[in-house]
Amino acid sequence: WLRDRTRLLQIKDGKVKYYMNKDQCRCKVFLNGTLQIEQVVKEDSGKYRVTVYQKDGKLKAEEDTMLIVQGERNHFKCACPFSCFSELVPQPILSAECMNKTIYVKCEVKQ
Repeated sequence: WLRDRTRLLQIKDGKVKYYMNKDQCRCKVFLNGTLQIEQVVKEDSGKYRVTVYQKDGKLKAEEDTMLIVQGERNHFKCACPFSCFSELVPQPILSAECMNKTIYVKCEVKQ
């Protein structure tokens, strides 16, 4: 997997190799090749490319996906450092829309 021409990680023979710090990447890959990004932020926006090879090393498939992260991060305002974490957070609602090889993902919480 690449993001804007920067190698993120690869999976080969069931083993994952990271080309950047794993914590910085905030991503992982599943055995089926699916890339998961944790705690998505605006800076994760960009062109992602997955390249798949056959066992003999021949190119099997290559696909580009544009990820656009919109919106602002929520900021907690608390007088006491930990008091704002005592309330339960409602279940987030995730929705996605795919148009012209671009996926738009929206996460919202209704209160």
